[in-house]
Amino acid sequence: MKRSILLNPKLNRKASLQLGVKEGFITPYWRKRIIQFYRSIIPSHIKREAQIWLTRPEEIVEFAEKIKNPNYDLSLIEYVCIVDTIADVYDIIDFFGNLRNKLNEHAKIIYSNFNWLWYPIFNLSGFLGFSRKRGLGNFYREMDIDCFVEMSGWDNVKKIKRYILPFEAPLIGPLFDNFLVKLPLFSLFSLNTIFIARKSYEFQAKERSVTVLIPCKNEEDNIEGVVKRMPNFGKKIELLFINDKSTDRTEERILYYQRKFPEKNILLLQGKGIGKGEAIREGMKNATGDICMILDADLTVIPEDLPQFYEVIKSRRADFIHGTRLVYPQEEGAMRFANIIGNVAFSIIFTYILEQRTTDTLCGTKVYWRRDWPLFEQMKSILKYSDVWGDYNLIFGASRYGLKIAQLPVRYFERLSGVTKMNKRIKNGLIMLNVAWNALWNVKFFD
Repeated sequence: MKRSILLNPKLNRKASLQLGVKEGFITPYWRKRIIQFYRSIIPSHIKREAQIWLTRPEEIVEFAEKIKNPNYDLSLIEYVCIVDTIADVYDIIDFFGNLRNKLNEHAKIIYSNFNWLWYPIFNLSGFLGFSRKRGLGNFYREMDIDCFVEMSGWDNVKKIKRYILPFEAPLIGPLFDNFLVKLPLFSLFSLNTIFIARKSYEFQAKERSVTVLIPCKNEEDNIEGVVKRMPNFGKKIELLFINDKSTDRTEERILYYQRKFPEKNILLLQGKGIGKGEAIREGMKNATGDICMILDADLTVIPEDLPQFYEVIKSRRADFIHGTRLVYPQEEGAMRFANIIGNVAFSIIFTYILEQRTTDTLCGTKVYWRRDWPLFEQMKSILKYSDVWGDYNLIFGASRYGLKIAQLPVRYFERLSGVTKMNKRIKNGLIMLNVAWNALWNVKFFD
């Protein structure tokens, strides 16, 4: 059954991706080993009642619901221990963010993550029934885990490479798991990494006003979903639609909802019809929010995720944030395989130029301070006006002028209505190559 465009596709998702998935033969033995090690790194004076242990998917789901309750008190808890891999949690940033709001300032989280290099072995193990079945999307790199943690207001203060063998083995077990795994080369092949995280320090940030810029061309069926599903956050929020010469009823639908929901502070501007970059530029002439957010009208990145971006930039964990669709697993059909390959290839190129890992430069969701817009405008000429989408003016402008850049993983969903504007893959690929060429010579080597 096709999901409704008016509903948040994350709404009824359980906190654990492994809920209901059959355990493998060695799962209980692996769990026992993890629990034993966690206990060894918790100080002996910490009482059991000051610890919360989440050992199974059912417990993750139950706990995730509890921490949403404003009356649920965790102020006396010193350690939260998550035994299953953190990659099994559906929305890690939301989960860790809720924990931050509940735990005291000295509390810690202990959790683990499987080594993504072992994915083929894990895949075979799941197929044979030795472990739970997991898709490729349930394996994250350590730098992705660091991003999740930082964006939710935590710091990983310790990382421990612990096991090479999935079960205890007489004689050879201690050699591999207590000695060899600690050596530089062998540590690359550890099955997992165990993390200890504590809250990062943050000043008490004041609430800020927000402008959500929504460029749209022929998106008549998506306007209702954007308006009705937009959460209320920040000091005040304005929805600034830029109608880029649509030939359908997009403008009519925006005006209708502007009249129907005056409290939503909906504004309509007319774009020049020459692309997203110019549409956003037109919108910025009228934006009034302290913080500006770009949201594509196709709802493939959902408006319900924007409060996460708001909390990150408001608290100054970053000055410029771009979403990435290539960390979390995507909904089936959300992105064509050729587009995924192209995105990965260009992420490698742009990571080299930026000297900072960038996994998805063309995710439409970008967030920045309005006061920084002149920096991005200045980048236009440096890139020889080659960026028709505006994304690269933003990213390279942030990099060149010393803004702290962060990428925030988002779930990417299938477009339910309308037609993608990124369908000329060869032409778009050539444009991106041209941008990369200009950035290489005018940003990396001659900045």
